[in-house]
Amino acid sequence: MTGKMTGPDLQNVVNDNDRAIFLMDEISRAARRAFDERTQPIGLHRTQWRVLAQLIKDPSLNQSDVARQLELESATVGLAVSALCNQGYIIRRRDLSDGRAWQLELTKKVEDILPELRRAADATHEKLWAGVSPAQKRSLTDVLAIMSANARGLLSDA
Repeated sequence: MTGKMTGPDLQNVVNDNDRAIFLMDEISRAARRAFDERTQPIGLHRTQWRVLAQLIKDPSLNQSDVARQLELESATVGLAVSALCNQGYIIRRRDLSDGRAWQLELTKKVEDILPELRRAADATHEKLWAGVSPAQKRSLTDVLAIMSANARGLLSDA
């Protein structure tokens, strides 16, 4: 026996489809980290700004909806919402039609930080999209919209 062990043959395990998905994940993580750095002076951490972003996109969401959208534990979102309430960015009330649910409402104070959030997002986008033409950006957005719709159907196919 030579003592040299050989591992599994991994040559063809990762294909171009896998690489594309890995790249999307890498881009998403890097963008979140960069945005985190840019929002720290505002006093928001990742879960807090993500909760605010969900409510800005869809103000009708309740706390459970936000947790589902962000794929986070309800306790994690609850802590972020409590902090945002303490900072004056959100009001949390029991849902009148479902006493177990929390309705969330953005306050006027959010308007004070929107310009800073916009600057942070724009600075992040500027770096991410460097070297990409407007036509490439439109094409990529179109492809990602199709993939997003397809992805929503993945879980129901399982």
